Amino acid sequence: MGSTVGVGNQMRRLLHATAICTALALEAPGRVTLVSGKARLFKSGNPLVFSGAVKRVEPGSLRAGDIVDVVDGADKLLGWGVYNPHSMYRVRLLASDEPALLEHRDMSELVAHRIRSAAAVRSAAGLPSEETTAYRLINGEGDRLSGLMVDVFDGVAVVVSSALWLERYRDEVSAAISSLPTVNRLEWRRSEARLKKDGWDPSEAGAQAEAAAAEAAAEAAVCVKENGLRYHVDVFGQKSGFYCDQRENRKALAELCRGRAVLDLFCYSGGFSLGAARAGAASCVGVDSSGAAVALATRNAELNGLAATCRFTKADVMAFLQEAPPLSDVVICDPPKYAPTVKDLTRAERKYRKLNSLAMRAVRPGGLLLTCTCSGAMTQSGGFERMLQDAALAEGRSLTLLRRSGAASDHTLHPAYPEGHYLTAVLAVVH
Repeated sequence: MGSTVGVGNQMRRLLHATAICTALALEAPGRVTLVSGKARLFKSGNPLVFSGAVKRVEPGSLRAGDIVDVVDGADKLLGWGVYNPHSMYRVRLLASDEPALLEHRDMSELVAHRIRSAAAVRSAAGLPSEETTAYRLINGEGDRLSGLMVDVFDGVAVVVSSALWLERYRDEVSAAISSLPTVNRLEWRRSEARLKKDGWDPSEAGAQAEAAAAEAAAEAAVCVKENGLRYHVDVFGQKSGFYCDQRENRKALAELCRGRAVLDLFCYSGGFSLGAARAGAASCVGVDSSGAAVALATRNAELNGLAATCRFTKADVMAFLQEAPPLSDVVICDPPKYAPTVKDLTRAERKYRKLNSLAMRAVRPGGLLLTCTCSGAMTQSGGFERMLQDAALAEGRSLTLLRRSGAASDHTLHPAYPEGHYLTAVLAVVH
C-alpha cells in the first residue's frame, strides 16, 4: 500500500514538473541569430534588425509581435525585441543596453518604463509648461519604442501607431500613457501606409468602428499653447494634428520679422505667420492648398487677436508662386514630404529645386528665406544645401546661410540611429 502511494506521489510530482517545463517552454522567447559580422551595429544600440542581417529564426512558427532574443554568432545576447516575419524590420529591438530590462521579457513593464522615462526627459526640457502645452512625448526610436509616436495637446495624447507590434500590445501601451499625470485623454491613430508594409490587415482591426469614433471625437475641440500663442488643434488632422517639430524654428524666425512683410508657404495652422505677427511683422500672408488648413489658420489668427495682420489663402503653392506675387522680406517654405524613401530622392530633388527657385523669386533682395525638408532621405543625403545653391544659381541669385537646424528638442534622437534625423531647416539671406 505504502509503495503504491509512493509511486503515485512520484507520478504526480513528475507530471507537475513536466507541466511547469511545458509552460516555461511556451513562455520562453524565440531566438533570432544574426549573420556573422552584423552584430557590431546592434551592439552599439541600433534598434532595427533588417531581414538581411538574420541568419536563423527559432522556432520557425513565430508570429508577428512575438518577443524574441537577438544573439550574435557566438550565441551572446545582444538584446530582445519584437519579431515580424512580414516586415523588412525583422526585429525591432526594445531592450539592449539596460541590464534591468534584459533580465525579464515583460512587455507591460518595459513599455511603462520607456514611457515614464520619455515623460521625464520632456520634463527636463521644460515640457509641458505654462507657455507651451503641445509637445512630442514619444519619438519612436529616439525613445527606444520603434514605430510609436505620441504628441500631447493640453493633456490629450494622440498616439500614432506605425508598427504591427503596437497593435498587438495596444492595451499595454495605452495603459502606460494614460497613467501619466499629464495625460487625461487618449486618441489612437494609425499610420495605415506604414502599418500595411508591416503586415497589418485593416479588416482585422475594426477600422470602420474606429473611424466613426474618431469622427465623433474630432468634434471635441482642443486648444493648446505654443510659445504663448494659442492654437486650435484638430487631433485627427494632418500628422497628429499639429507640427510640434517646428516650434523652436518658429520662435527663432519670429524674432527677425519685426516690421517685415512675411510670406508663409504651406502654412497649415498658421504657426510661422502667427509668431511673426505677434513679433511685429507688418503683414503675413499664408498659403495652403487645403481649405481646412486655411480655415484653421484663420481661426487661430482670430483666437490670438492677429487677424488684422494675418491673411490666409487657399491655393496650390507652385501655381501661386508662378503668378509672381509681390516681393516679401521673409519667405517660409515648409513643404510636405517629397521623398518618403531613398528611391524617391532623385525625383524629389527636382521638385525641391523648382520650388525653392520659385520661392527665391518671391524674396526681396537682402531678404530672408527659411526653407525646409521633412524628408529623412533628403536630410540624410546631405544634399539639401547643394540643391539650394543650384536653385539660387538657376535664378541668378546668391545665398548666405545663417542657420541650419532640425526638429525641436522633444523630437529625441537615439545616438546609434542617425536615420531618426529627418527635418532640415535652412535660414538664408537671398541676395
